[in-house]
Amino acid sequence: LERLVWLVNGSPTVYDAIFPEVIDHIERNAENDREYRYVLADHARCLAFMLGDGIVPSNSGAGYLARLLIRRALRFMDKSGYRDTLFSIVAKHISLLEQDFPELAGARDRIDEILEIETGKFRAAVEKGRAMVKRHMKKEGKITAEKLIEFYDSHGIHPEIVKEIAGVEVPANFESMVADRHLKAQKKEKREEMPSYDVSTVPLYYEKDYASEFDAEIVIADGTTVILDQTLFYPEGGGERTDTGVLVQNGVTAQVKEAKKAGNAILHVLDRKLKKGKVHGTIDWERRYAMMRHHTATHIINAAARTVLGDHVWQAGSELDEHEARLDITHYKRINEEETERIEKVANEVVARAIPVEKTFMPREEAEARFGFRLYQGGAPKSSELRVVNIEGVDTEACGGMHVDNTAEIGFIKITGLERLQDGVERIRFCAGERALEYMQRQERLLRDVAAVLGAQPENVVKAAEKLVREWKSARKEVEHLQKNMGAGAVAYEGVKIITSDNLLPSAIKELTREKAVVISGSVKNERAILTIASSPDLPIDCSEIAREVGKMMDGGGGKKTIAQAGGSPERLAEAKEKAIELVKAEITRRMKK
Repeated sequence: LERLVWLVNGSPTVYDAIFPEVIDHIERNAENDREYRYVLADHARCLAFMLGDGIVPSNSGAGYLARLLIRRALRFMDKSGYRDTLFSIVAKHISLLEQDFPELAGARDRIDEILEIETGKFRAAVEKGRAMVKRHMKKEGKITAEKLIEFYDSHGIHPEIVKEIAGVEVPANFESMVADRHLKAQKKEKREEMPSYDVSTVPLYYEKDYASEFDAEIVIADGTTVILDQTLFYPEGGGERTDTGVLVQNGVTAQVKEAKKAGNAILHVLDRKLKKGKVHGTIDWERRYAMMRHHTATHIINAAARTVLGDHVWQAGSELDEHEARLDITHYKRINEEETERIEKVANEVVARAIPVEKTFMPREEAEARFGFRLYQGGAPKSSELRVVNIEGVDTEACGGMHVDNTAEIGFIKITGLERLQDGVERIRFCAGERALEYMQRQERLLRDVAAVLGAQPENVVKAAEKLVREWKSARKEVEHLQKNMGAGAVAYEGVKIITSDNLLPSAIKELTREKAVVISGSVKNERAILTIASSPDLPIDCSEIAREVGKMMDGGGGKKTIAQAGGSPERLAEAKEKAIELVKAEITRRMKK
């Protein structure tokens, strides 16, 4: 259609026909070269849709492509002397598209923030990159094609910057070489090849998800691995750990250490051999129920994060067992404390609403038509039939894991930690139910213990800690002052002050070795002795050599010319110190005679 509009319009290019306002905007704000106006306009339009659809710039997958486009656009802006921000061009597109794509208007602020953050990262990468390339050239004298790709792919240093600094030739197929590198990286490691069995195991855990005991028959016994005709043991998958429990046969009990899928069969790995025939199975219900709570809580946390942080949030991975769960989500910056509290609050509001958790098998086409592609938070399964887990009005996902029947069963969700897994991916750690209560009780015990040590009530712990830190800092300054004045009592040898006080602080050692001085200071920490030898830069003494020699009496030693250490048993410290003093004096005498 766009080409048809171009043909009818008679414009110089398709860009002039489709978004002339954007081209005009770029031309008015570019100081010199107009050569890049079309590619800038095209990249900005693409970014409006990519970022509007929730793609978060990163170093992998679709996020890598978004970052690639952003940085390419920024380079073209620099070349053309464009005076405004990249978002100013993207915003122009949004204003032209928002009538047909209203979701872009809703994402405007988020897109602006993402582009501001990415611009800052690009500028920092360029500055860091220039220094990195110069260091490499100084050391190696050349830059290979592979190194050129590494600079670009791992550090964000564009080959044109490298060419400007080092004068290297950029391969004509450079971008293809980068793409090939990514394709190789995306090739998954070969999975463990599972034996093929011409049998099927009926998964009872879906229709009887609250049952803990069952009867079955061992149809294949292969060492300590057996296959049952039906089972309640959930095999590990979708980030959820395997069920464990026991199988009993004729009074013999075998522990089920692991259940895993092999085609249509489910393998049960035991701690002892069992024979073909009837068995009675019991799963570890406490473990299973804790994981059911954690799995449903994972879906709720995902939905809560999307509510608080924005529609760009997608699940990037998850893992759970009976103790805790973790959810990896796409997000363009660190999650702060206020956002964490809001996510937790929203999640627990869902728990308190006691919403039924529907678990239904349905045809793929029907599920997609009803719920859309948000179904595939954990990835798109290949089967034509999906098991859909639906928490009405909160979250709907295609999921084969074990879940509770109602959100109220979770009891309580507590976020226990956050970390940045990689650029563009945040990890949320949490626990639910009894595990959440146990976590809170541990935190309360810790608070009471700290309060007891500080001699304060729990509610006054922060004030008491602040007072203690102030007093400690004041005392440390006083100690530093006293230690720095110890030089007055030093032993003079050939015009050099030799200070042998123990337990000196690093700052005091530095102050004492400013001029014509040597410090030999011992200390003992965690049942290990450390002997520090330091000298002022104006003395022709190599402390590392002395530390290595003294280290022969201990467990070794070494360091720099002006400061070094030897470490070992506290029993040898006094002897090692005397040896160090002797070596220092000998070194001073030898050097002075020269």
